[in-house]
Amino acid sequence: MEVDNLLRIASGSSGLAGLQSKRSIQRLEQISSLRARGISNSIDLPQLAVCGDQSSGKSSTLEGLTNIPFPRADGVCTKFPTEVILEHSDEQESITAAIIPHPLRSDQARARLQEFHANIEDYSQLPQVISALMGLRGYGDNLTGPAFVEDVLRIKVVGRTGLHLSIVDLPGLISTASEEQTEEDVQTVQRMVDSYIQKPRTIILAIVQASNDNANQSIIRKSKQYDRAGQRTVGVITKPDLINRGTESRVALLAKNQDTTKLQLGFYMLKNPTPTEMGHAIVASQRSANEYQFFHSSPWREQNLDAGRVGIDTLRGALQALLDQHVEKELPNVREEIRAMIRSTEQDLLGLPKERPTLAHLRMFLSELAMQYHSLTSAALRVTIIPPM
Repeated sequence: MEVDNLLRIASGSSGLAGLQSKRSIQRLEQISSLRARGISNSIDLPQLAVCGDQSSGKSSTLEGLTNIPFPRADGVCTKFPTEVILEHSDEQESITAAIIPHPLRSDQARARLQEFHANIEDYSQLPQVISALMGLRGYGDNLTGPAFVEDVLRIKVVGRTGLHLSIVDLPGLISTASEEQTEEDVQTVQRMVDSYIQKPRTIILAIVQASNDNANQSIIRKSKQYDRAGQRTVGVITKPDLINRGTESRVALLAKNQDTTKLQLGFYMLKNPTPTEMGHAIVASQRSANEYQFFHSSPWREQNLDAGRVGIDTLRGALQALLDQHVEKELPNVREEIRAMIRSTEQDLLGLPKERPTLAHLRMFLSELAMQYHSLTSAALRVTIIPPM
């Protein structure tokens, strides 16, 4: 039955074109359902992954894309991968959270984490609850656990989201170790990010800070390592309001994809809310209005930026279309890989010995084993005592 379910999930049906068509929504739901069943541990699934250095503006970008107010005070939401699923519906909004355990967890720990399911009304308490449950250091009574874990927090929002999107947020890359973040933590995050972006079906949303040299940013180096042709990397430039006056033309070249670092999917530029605006709980419409005013005022007005490449609204729409096309292209290949995996697993099962479900079966097996041993030893002894001719 489970085999049939997997193939049914991975199979598509015809429908209307466009992101919000029934076919588009169905395909995105199929990928989400496969990931929830743990298929991504064996088969690479299409996905969007948000990556970047710590303090690059990653959390603000994710909040702008999803309208989920991720807490920033202690950065706890970036201590483990977070999968955000948005489903547009006319129904009353519902927000649920669950944990997908890492495959290397013990059976006991995996069962404990899989039991967690929560309906969310207030996001502010979620990070502390999840962190204590995952055993993160410094949360609950745990003073010796890891600072980062590879379990996935899955947040699903159904309601008037205005889009149908699935995106994974990864912990920020750490440049150097410190008292709070050890060298082991640095390596854990590096390994975690690599495990996602090295997969050929992952679209990399690379967050780069405008004030930093683009070539020296960790995520750019990693994307070049795993996506040499730049075919599945989308660059997102943040914090243009914090650069030195007079350097706008340099950043504009990068935004226009005319700098030394070029991506086939190009770059987008955002002006995320300032700390003061975040303190006043700025709403999405005001954020968009502030961005529009910023990029249409001097000195950015003179840079002749592509209007379709600036602002969170344009990025959100572009990612919807990109993910839709990506899933449409890759899902048939995913289906074939699932079938191949099923065939291989069935062959492995055929090679197993007979099932021994009861104590009586076990006793019979041990008796047969003992008789075989007795026959072998008796034959060996007969050979030994036969005198030479």
